Amino acid sequence: MPIVDGQYRRPQLRNAGINYRYGWFFVTFQVAKNKSNLGAIVGEKCVLNPLGEAVASLISTLGQYNPEVHVDSSVVMPNHVHLILKIDDRPDNEEHHLGKIMRKLKSLATREYRLLKERGLARDIGSSLWQENYWEKILTSHVQLETRRRYIADNPKNWSSDRFGPVTSHSLGNLELLNELFEAFVASQEARGDALAPREWTGRNGPSISGGGTVAPRVKPPIISTFTSPQEREVLRRLIAKDRRFIAIYPGGIPDILPPPIAEAVEGGRALLISPVPSGTGINKQRAIWCNEYAIRHANRVWCGDITPGGTLHSILKGLGRRGTTPSHPENGRDATDPQSRGAGPLRPANKQGVHP
Repeated sequence: MPIVDGQYRRPQLRNAGINYRYGWFFVTFQVAKNKSNLGAIVGEKCVLNPLGEAVASLISTLGQYNPEVHVDSSVVMPNHVHLILKIDDRPDNEEHHLGKIMRKLKSLATREYRLLKERGLARDIGSSLWQENYWEKILTSHVQLETRRRYIADNPKNWSSDRFGPVTSHSLGNLELLNELFEAFVASQEARGDALAPREWTGRNGPSISGGGTVAPRVKPPIISTFTSPQEREVLRRLIAKDRRFIAIYPGGIPDILPPPIAEAVEGGRALLISPVPSGTGINKQRAIWCNEYAIRHANRVWCGDITPGGTLHSILKGLGRRGTTPSHPENGRDATDPQSRGAGPLRPANKQGVHP
């Protein structure tokens, strides 16, 4: 960042010699701190949370309140937005009319973010939803326009099309567990481990299981999870205590040195550890999302703890067509049709303290 009069000044992204009053523009703007606050990629589509839906709605109505503006194409991604805008040449357009439109759009979106944040439907990432400024490219030919249109259309598909490699690229332990009717457990990071109350999620669209295996009667199925959130770690603790089988996904690579209880489970054939990356790679937010999607998509049944409304896990479950009701306890292997498990009502989200209101 340059120094002017002894002070740091943010460099200007706009070129003073370029016309921003009218024309065709490809525009990108980023969520503050690069946070995935607008939704999650599930398969080849971006499933928007309430905040992402609000942003998409503002974009779709942009021309209604700015008649000189036409939204040609757009895509809302988990942590950024792409737009193609056409601004008509009108006498009352400002010198930097594109900047005026973008400031207005980003300001309205930040207002929606603050309202949803107050209601607990958007993750708190600070006072503003966006990084400062935006990036634009002036489109001067049909070839450029069509190229950017294709880029926008393919953006969700290209986001995670096996970008991290198969989740099972690296493994340690009993690979036969992948051939069984394993079940998944997921919970949001914000939820406290001592508030654990698992519920089954139902209504999944798509393939039923991975591998097509079967489980012998009375054999409790393995549980698959990243086991990273407090409630997921509590489920892992209970599984280990009861000698239950489990599949642990490590988004950052399988550690070279395992905790003794996990090492014993691996040696005893009760555990499988898998990862898309080598040991020591480190955790990446999008890779963690990819691993959670793998667990949910391939499980025969899915159990959840507390799920933050509008959060990443909520978006993944929504995108895969899962909606939850029935409470039970996967570490006990209880059937969700057990009379003791019925009549629970809707899923309860976690509040800021990770406990139920």
